[in-house]
Amino acid sequence: MQFHAIASTGRTATTFLARALDNLDGIAACHEGYRAADKDKTPLLPLINLENRQAYFSAEKAREIVAAKRSGEVLAKLDIEADALVDVAYYNPVIAMALLEQHPDLKLVGIIRVLEPFVRSATAMEGEDLLPVGWPDPVKPLSPRERFIEMGRIKPAKDSADAQSWDGWSAIMRNIWLWRETNALLLAALERFGERVLLLPFEELSADAPAFLARIADHLGLPTARIPEALEAAKHHHNRKSAGYQIGPLTEWSEEERNFAHDAQTRIGRI
Repeated sequence: MQFHAIASTGRTATTFLARALDNLDGIAACHEGYRAADKDKTPLLPLINLENRQAYFSAEKAREIVAAKRSGEVLAKLDIEADALVDVAYYNPVIAMALLEQHPDLKLVGIIRVLEPFVRSATAMEGEDLLPVGWPDPVKPLSPRERFIEMGRIKPAKDSADAQSWDGWSAIMRNIWLWRETNALLLAALERFGERVLLLPFEELSADAPAFLARIADHLGLPTARIPEALEAAKHHHNRKSAGYQIGPLTEWSEEERNFAHDAQTRIGRI
């Protein structure tokens, strides 16, 4: 059974994509460990939650996590019949290098969203965020679920220059940083592993979903014959941000926030 991974900056319809991929013939697809993103069932793969931040801080820790939870031995014990297994997950950027190192046949797809809509979608200023991908306003009260997820979200390493500035950053700046660092990890994987890594703009999914899924399937060596049917079966399973955007467009951000966004985009470049 082939094993592949899809990584994301977050808020890129990965739940929908996991369900669609799971509907392709001979394919088992997970979303953060759960087969077909069904979190009412027992996870198929060992979960990686709080280890996400640890893996970001340490490449050695990332290798240990992959060896313990995504090794060939672990995959061989799974009770499934499939030609390929694809794990779609927000934590895959931080373990991408380790996955590619330890699985020589693994291919990776990174889905990247433009900075401004990502930050607007990820930033919660009030109320409970049911899809807490990003950093909330520093003074926003958090639900137990939000606090738990925050424990695994990446943040600057202790004693780094960014860590020294962190407490003074707004939620917008923290999520600009999150976008920048996640994309930097995906770019590093692309630079090191070349053709084994494919980066796709999220915006292409909205423009032509069948072509977008076909590009993923072609890269991972998956069947493409039933892509329209797979997308149709998954179309009712979009995660939508129920509260909508809680911050305005980039033109309404503070000068400091706009400058920080410009710097992040300059570092990452056009992907």
